[in-house]
Amino acid sequence: MGFLDNFGKLSIDDVPLKGKKVLMRVDFNVPIGKDGQVKNDLRIRGAMPSIQKVLSEGGSLILMSHLGRPKGVGYEAKYSMRPVQTKLQELLGSVEVLFADDCMNASEAASALRPGQVLLLENLRFYKAESSKKRDDRMKMAQKLASYGNVFISDAFGTAHRDAASMTGIPKVLGKGAAGYLMKKELDYFASALAKPARPYVSISGGAKVSDKILLLDSLIEKSDCLIIGGAMAYTFLKAQGYTIGKSKCETSAKSKDGVIDTVALARKIIDNAKDKGVKLLLPVDHRCAAEFKDVPAIVTKDANIPDNLMALDVGPKTEALFAKEISQCKTCIWNGPVGVFEMKNFRSGTWAVVKAMADNKSALTIVGGGDSAAAADMSGFGKQLSHISTGGGASLELIEGKTLPGLAALTSKDAPMSKL
Repeated sequence: MGFLDNFGKLSIDDVPLKGKKVLMRVDFNVPIGKDGQVKNDLRIRGAMPSIQKVLSEGGSLILMSHLGRPKGVGYEAKYSMRPVQTKLQELLGSVEVLFADDCMNASEAASALRPGQVLLLENLRFYKAESSKKRDDRMKMAQKLASYGNVFISDAFGTAHRDAASMTGIPKVLGKGAAGYLMKKELDYFASALAKPARPYVSISGGAKVSDKILLLDSLIEKSDCLIIGGAMAYTFLKAQGYTIGKSKCETSAKSKDGVIDTVALARKIIDNAKDKGVKLLLPVDHRCAAEFKDVPAIVTKDANIPDNLMALDVGPKTEALFAKEISQCKTCIWNGPVGVFEMKNFRSGTWAVVKAMADNKSALTIVGGGDSAAAADMSGFGKQLSHISTGGGASLELIEGKTLPGLAALTSKDAPMSKL
């Protein structure tokens, strides 16, 4: 399998739904407050078009999701899908949302389901088999889940990089599977940005560790005209260039299956690779700093060097202008990873500047790769002006890296024989 196995899949519009019992894998892994209520329903609302499609076409719907990281040995109250049922009921109004207390013992409830009705299963991860490394265990769970319905729709891009029972096993058992509207939207945008992108192409990468993003950075250098690096990761690159980085967070080594990696040397190789490929590489030229990791008024450096008694927590105003100018001239822009500690009000300016520059460039395709970047885009107030904010941090990263995502490869290709439907 290869990168292209992620694309060209059947969509929910390609499969018959009337009179069918539709198994839909969704990503309802949402934050639950201490009051037991859903704090942010963005992911639930994101799946509503697919849900409404099934109901309007006369199908019955069985929704499956995980929530959090339970131990996989049974019910844990704090990870129950019950609050999700309440929120979903609120969004669907007159459509009753039924609930199965045990995802592996829902045969009776699924069998009784009638067209236009919705059944939400309890947390899939209450069973270890959902994400087991043992294929046989995953397939046994998949066979049970698949017995509840006859059509599989995946709208869970956020878990498309997982080889889970509900993601890859069910379509294998049923022999077919299609993408929901949210999944299709994700694939359409990433296909535009990764297959034949409009140029100039600018990639922005933040985050803490170079070692975590080796494949990503290599992939971005192959695709981009300009690569912008910010966040704590930038200090490893600056150290590699001989700048002083003070007390800033800096990864100098990392463990790998082959031993210990010298990440400063690795950063030098990435810098050289970008130069050899003719890719412009932009790093911070000034910083907003503090003596400790605290939300205090920032001290701005004059240049890329950071005094010994300070740590950089955000890029500086010169860097903001440098990054914004490059972003303003591009036709495609993908951003993954904040360039500063945006959770602190004194150190979010750089990240806000990146999002604003993307929002201001109305002629560019602008994509945010999920995770912290998505949260920052939303918090900044500029998120709605971007082309697309992905719902999957890990999945979007692996897609950009050029990997095959199991949850996508498992879906039926558009060119499959009609008998597959």
